[in-house]
Amino acid sequence: MNVLVVYESTRGRTKAMAEAICEGVKSEGVECEVVEAKKFSGLNNACALAVGSSTRMKRTLPQIRQVLAEMEKLNGLPAGAFGSYGWSGEAPDIISNELSGLGATLVDGQPVKAKDHPNPAALESCRELGRALASKCS
Repeated sequence: MNVLVVYESTRGRTKAMAEAICEGVKSEGVECEVVEAKKFSGLNNACALAVGSSTRMKRTLPQIRQVLAEMEKLNGLPAGAFGSYGWSGEAPDIISNELSGLGATLVDGQPVKAKDHPNPAALESCRELGRALASKCS
């Protein structure tokens, strides 16, 4: 069992956040897998899930929209949302609402957001999300 982090990124910012989430997971001794949305093939017995996207035109990116549309019911699976943005930053909130609608249990309440490139504080928030997700995998 591991934490699965699925993301779509246009400039590497959301990817950096995904990697920081996995750093947090691994710091708790739990396995973590980072997967680009276009390579997502299912939850594969994940014990927790994080989904992230950059915001473009007030929406999530297309591959993440597809992943969420095709995702099976999550039945209480611990989950979190994250993403970067340049202007408005709606994508992480949209993802959070979608995950909740699929039956996930959101671990930190609010999604992790980073304006432009994630600064050290935003990356630490990502690691905290990773630690919170890992704590649900016992």
